[in-house]
Amino acid sequence: MIKRLLLTLGVILAGCQTAAERAQDDREKAAPELNLAGTIYAGVQQGATEAFLGVAFAQPPVGEHRWAAPRPIKQAVTGSVDASRYAPACMQGPHIVKWYRSVIESFGGEPESFTAPPVSEDCLYLNVWRPTGTSASEKLPIYVFIHGGSNKGGWAYEPNYHGDKLAARGAIVITIAYRLGVFGYFANPDLEQVNFGLLDQIAALRWIQQHARQLGGDPDNITVSGESSGASNIAYLLASPLARGLFQKVVHQSAGWAMQGGNALQPAQKLAQQLSDALLPGVDNGVAELRQLPAQAVLSAAEVTYKDHFFDPLIDGHSVVNSVPEVAANGGLAPVDMIVGSNANEALMYLDAGQSLDQLIDSIGAADRTSQIKTLLAAAASEVAAKDRLASAANYACPSLLLADAVEHNGGRVWMYYFARQRSGPQGALMGAYHGIELPYIFATHDHWLPTDAADLVITNAMADYWLAFMQSGDPNTKQRHRWPAYAKMNPQVLNLATPISSQQHPDRVLCSLLNR
Repeated sequence: MIKRLLLTLGVILAGCQTAAERAQDDREKAAPELNLAGTIYAGVQQGATEAFLGVAFAQPPVGEHRWAAPRPIKQAVTGSVDASRYAPACMQGPHIVKWYRSVIESFGGEPESFTAPPVSEDCLYLNVWRPTGTSASEKLPIYVFIHGGSNKGGWAYEPNYHGDKLAARGAIVITIAYRLGVFGYFANPDLEQVNFGLLDQIAALRWIQQHARQLGGDPDNITVSGESSGASNIAYLLASPLARGLFQKVVHQSAGWAMQGGNALQPAQKLAQQLSDALLPGVDNGVAELRQLPAQAVLSAAEVTYKDHFFDPLIDGHSVVNSVPEVAANGGLAPVDMIVGSNANEALMYLDAGQSLDQLIDSIGAADRTSQIKTLLAAAASEVAAKDRLASAANYACPSLLLADAVEHNGGRVWMYYFARQRSGPQGALMGAYHGIELPYIFATHDHWLPTDAADLVITNAMADYWLAFMQSGDPNTKQRHRWPAYAKMNPQVLNLATPISSQQHPDRVLCSLLNR
């Protein structure tokens, strides 16, 4: 009898307690909504954040609009738009999938566990994460991430780019898509513009500026971040007159080669003609006809014609008027504060085993400094280690120093990092601080196949604190963290992201003084 009474009382108490709780549960279960100019986007709850996925920022660049500047969204859509799923990735081959599977296999994981997303030309979408309950009256900092992938692969929602954990700390995190490969950079002589991928990024930034307040963000506090080719694209955005005023801060990770010169139009025009000839034999240029071909046919032909081509923005007199070094030399870079850095072993996984150190020195145009360079590399444990340090410096650290100098000279504040943390275990030691290793630390998205221990989580939390402080104020320092010294050309201090976190002069400063001559 007593037991039955207690059970009954429990049910009654539960009913009394859940009146408010049920309402809260219903709010949490209900799809979060975002009202943008009359269009209601129904998102999805992700932990402490609400996400709006696959939101269009431009009209589909298909058919007659292939190889054309992105067109703004025409008008508000009546009713509710599903924003609970990612959109297809932009057209691409297996480049990035192969990269991920190679790294996964290197760490002893199952390569086939990484799957490719669907691809389409209809791909100009972005993803938004913000703290749950964010209102339009708030002015949170906005963090926009541009993915890497050699401008021929990658997508805005790769596992390491999910923004929920970073956004939960008090920011709006947005990842954007852009056209890739021959769809993003096609220099057919009949086309007035050629940097469609860069124009897509500018269109996304304009969309973000337009809707910042409705998102709950501050249009005057936008940080643009990117890694690898995504960071290189940011250097072009800094130099492009079309991107002026669209952002105030930059996080530039593992790139810098934009500071080594521009990409001329003529060689790219020759490749474009070769692709046209392969697809439409006997037809001169034929842009209109090329636009009507199936996207997969264009991609398949481009995978052959552009096999060894590195896609980068071209100097077209429109979106890219001059090379980034020329713009920087004339003080024309957009005024920004910047975090910039690279990893200790960027080049390790890409080294040519058949290339000697002397041949590498010659290939980077430094044969006249061979003896000095080899003296600086004499302490390396092996020739492989010497080649890795040299190639990592030449392709990442040294041009990043040039960019830091240019931004500082232009009146911006700069903080530089050097990521040296390796994953634990023997495989972590073999991989080193490889290209892309910092990404799961920034987004707190450590893959299940990565050996992750307490030291990795310490660095993850520290980087989140530094990054959020930078988003908020343009200065990454907080009272709780090791002081990150500001960069100066005459004293290139870096934050060494390792165990423990420390500050020091850039380890490649002397080597770069030789290579940057």
